Amino acid sequence: MPATLRTARRVRRTAGPGDGGRAAALRGRLRDLGQDAGTADRAVTACLVWLADLLVEIGEGLDDQRSAAALVDEAAAVLASTPRPDRGARPPVALPEPLTARELTVLRALREEVSLRCIAEDLFVSHNTVKTHARAVYRKLGAHSRTEALHRARERGLIQ
Repeated sequence: MPATLRTARRVRRTAGPGDGGRAAALRGRLRDLGQDAGTADRAVTACLVWLADLLVEIGEGLDDQRSAAALVDEAAAVLASTPRPDRGARPPVALPEPLTARELTVLRALREEVSLRCIAEDLFVSHNTVKTHARAVYRKLGAHSRTEALHRARERGLIQ
């Protein structure tokens, strides 16, 4: 396992669950620069989601399965640390079962107007694998179609 991943794991172990020190510091800095709390939260969330996407993308390109799995685990931890978007008085409905990193990747790909077969080619997996992930996404979001799944994912802040 590369030294960077070992360091990241060590930092995560010492930071403790739910430690959002760096994210909180970034939010505070954005507020110091004149951003309101909601804008600061959205900016930090966007950065964390971008980071998680990047970790998954890097992990997919690695030949070392252990390192790839470690990056996907880090991506899941980053996503777990993102604040819930404020939707007014109605709190977001938590998923009974969270989406896996790969299901999130497929969900993001579903935004494009392309077939599941094209998504499979882009992700270098089989068509059946993408169908399985898409079905899991639909089930976990309580959706019956791609459009409904995307709508529910946007409501929950999983995609923009």
